[in-house]
Amino acid sequence: MIFDPIILYALAFAVAAVILDLLLGEPPNALHPVVWMGKLIGLLDGSIKRDGRVRRERAMGAFVALIPLLVFVLGLTALIAVLHSLFGMLVWAIFCAFLFKTLFAMKALERHVFPVMEALEKGDLEEARKKVSMVVSRDTSTLDQGHVASCAVETVAENTVDSIFSPFLFFGLAGVPGAMFYRVSNTLDAMVGYLSEKHRNVGWFSAKLDDATNWIGARLSLPFILLALKIMGKDWRKAYRTALRDHTKTASPNKGWPMAAFAGGLGIRMEKIGHYTFGDGPLPEDPRYIRETVKLAKGSSLLFFFLVALPLFLALGLQVQLLFEQVITHLLFG
Repeated sequence: MIFDPIILYALAFAVAAVILDLLLGEPPNALHPVVWMGKLIGLLDGSIKRDGRVRRERAMGAFVALIPLLVFVLGLTALIAVLHSLFGMLVWAIFCAFLFKTLFAMKALERHVFPVMEALEKGDLEEARKKVSMVVSRDTSTLDQGHVASCAVETVAENTVDSIFSPFLFFGLAGVPGAMFYRVSNTLDAMVGYLSEKHRNVGWFSAKLDDATNWIGARLSLPFILLALKIMGKDWRKAYRTALRDHTKTASPNKGWPMAAFAGGLGIRMEKIGHYTFGDGPLPEDPRYIRETVKLAKGSSLLFFFLVALPLFLALGLQVQLLFEQVITHLLFG
């Protein structure tokens, strides 16, 4: 059977992106599209006058969302198309590998929480509180060891969907442009989602968009978390029961699914005091649970990538990406 060469190049760049992430993590800020997204979103958000008129502020918030979506999805897809047209498949594949890699983050999860684990292993609770304050928004200055560790494992569990599963899913559906669309929507939510009074109206559209784009990924993550737990020799049945029982405990309609499954499968309790509790076990005072959580996040994500996202990309997402490229090439060059 003879394959179209572009399928082999596409397969190579998709796998290369995952390998690059696992080995190197994130590129410098100056080369990171998500950093550029944040700067544009911040500039647009800062230009909006808050006058208390709900409809006006929501309309302007939609403007804040749509401009980055157009700029980055269309702009970077146009760049991909031009490189493909002018320089061929090899340059196209290399650029796509780099760009796709910037749209998900596995290695970054451990880089955010391993300093917390290392401080706890040294018995330095004060240092661990400082390190974990960099990854959660709550006041960590008086948290005990169990709640500090809980902050770290919660961060990994909840970000497994929006940092990995959902970008992989959108990549499968629409290639690099699809993953780019998702990453812009998620960055919008992180920056202007309505968790503060300032963004209650302006961030409404972005928050709803993020809820919608993560809805499938959050639920689709469950069977792969269970499979990874089975491979790790953990209690996948309890993870399933806990996810069904506890997934509604967060304000987000999506974050509770991976968090509850992680807690049940690892036999621990995740707790944000006054807000939610997942699982029936003890708080993860032993810092090894942080490493176990990262291992579970990576394992479940890689299973999803190779069993679902990559085959879906080769069957559908690649064709959608190439169609986008052809349309843009036609518009630019006739």
